[in-house]
Amino acid sequence: RAHAARHLPLLLPGTILRLHGPLGAGKSEWVRGLAQALGVKGDIPSPTFTLCQPLLGGRLPLEHWDLYRLENARDWDSLGWPDCLITSGLAAVEWPERYPGKWPKKTLDLTLTPQPNGSRLLSWL
Repeated sequence: RAHAARHLPLLLPGTILRLHGPLGAGKSEWVRGLAQALGVKGDIPSPTFTLCQPLLGGRLPLEHWDLYRLENARDWDSLGWPDCLITSGLAAVEWPERYPGKWPKKTLDLTLTPQPNGSRLLSWL
């Protein structure tokens, strides 16, 4: 969470953050840290079953997407992906590799890799 807070000043409105890493790597925790750094109050749930969790009330709107369950072209077509992504705030997208198409230009990639000692290695690409 502290990593997200440290990097918030570098994130401009309209940025899409693609979060990579295996199950349990800490992607949702990273987004919770980002939401808290933005000033979002209260519970910050994971969007695993809702697909998208809008997190409002902070300095910028934040959308937290979890694409893990999307598997075929019909899923993407029904969403209007990626045009449905927020443009006035930030979008954090878990499992971005599920989307086979082209991403918007304002996209950053962060990989979270669990380490044997329980820590996480975070790498911007």
